[in-house]
Amino acid sequence: MADKFQPSQVTKNAIKAVSSELNSLESSSVISLYEIDVSEIKANRNLGVADIVPDKIRFHNYESVNQRIITFRGENYHPLPIIADSFELSSDGTVPRPTLTFAALQGIDKENENDQGKETPAYFYRTLKRAILELDNLIGAQVTRIRTFYKFLDASNNLPNVENFSGSAEYNPEFPRETYYVQRKVSEDKNGIQLELSSVLDLENFKLPSRLVLANRCPWTYRGEGCCYEYKAAGSTEAHGSTDHLPIYAPPVATDANEYITGLVNNYDTSASTNSGILYDITKSNGYTTGDVVYILKENIRYYYVAKTTVPSGVAPPPHSEYWVADRCSKTMQGCKMRWGINGEAKKCSDGSTSCASANRVAGNTLLPFGGFPGTNSKTVVQ
Repeated sequence: MADKFQPSQVTKNAIKAVSSELNSLESSSVISLYEIDVSEIKANRNLGVADIVPDKIRFHNYESVNQRIITFRGENYHPLPIIADSFELSSDGTVPRPTLTFAALQGIDKENENDQGKETPAYFYRTLKRAILELDNLIGAQVTRIRTFYKFLDASNNLPNVENFSGSAEYNPEFPRETYYVQRKVSEDKNGIQLELSSVLDLENFKLPSRLVLANRCPWTYRGEGCCYEYKAAGSTEAHGSTDHLPIYAPPVATDANEYITGLVNNYDTSASTNSGILYDITKSNGYTTGDVVYILKENIRYYYVAKTTVPSGVAPPPHSEYWVADRCSKTMQGCKMRWGINGEAKKCSDGSTSCASANRVAGNTLLPFGGFPGTNSKTVVQ
């Protein structure tokens, strides 16, 4: 019989503190804090930490603290007008589908001369709008609701009647955290933005097998298993399942906008990229020159970049867009054809060849390893 789970003493003390305050005759206000984690979405799109928005966006709706930033457990939560609805649990076992509505007060989403740096609700609201635009409406982002009592906020907030946990090994007490995921964007207009959330336990939209049928989008990880557009020499069983089917020649081709890199970078020629590139090294003494191909490694997947200009040593590592062009797939049929089609770059060299120069490459591919299901859309035209 498995051992029973035993919570730590810190957890027991936190539960005790929350229970005591909850049953108090004059308990302090319950504070709701929210955190949106977009790190996985950015990793899947091969975006750096500084691109678009931070990995985690934190906010609160506690208006009585005069629209100031609240600190809890050392993290800052920005003020923003929010309507949080349908978080309540039902006794019939139905999994809640909460909604978060970010209200756009008059002028909050416009640039104005009163904005001071990055600490205003206006700047934060614009950042959230940009994340929704650039990261596919934040679908799949993890949303965490954190609830605690006013008195358990960090002492650094300098608020009256707030306890000080900074000199203690204990964490600020809080209710059990609730984790959801962005299911869809319900609406976005001049009045605000509304997101619908779902629980990881919500099986309503799951199908068997668990592949999501998409007509025009490929779900494979670019250069990973399924896609398999990768140099055979750079393949691994962890990332591709097997390396036998990988092409020997798979150079960087295009951006996620289906723009050929050869048209964006002088001196870059895909036919000359006969090897699998070099691992980016920020300490390289002489830096990189225009047309150099490097890669960075994430979870055994290589992400390639081509230098669009001279890159000095120790300056602007990928994915810095001023110095590098990223090899990314658009996840469309066109993007797949640019790599695997009859005129695509993925080639298997002829037996006994010593290089993958253009003259040694065999004829083009006849099948596309496209992970979508074009046949499910009667309006799809395959060219």
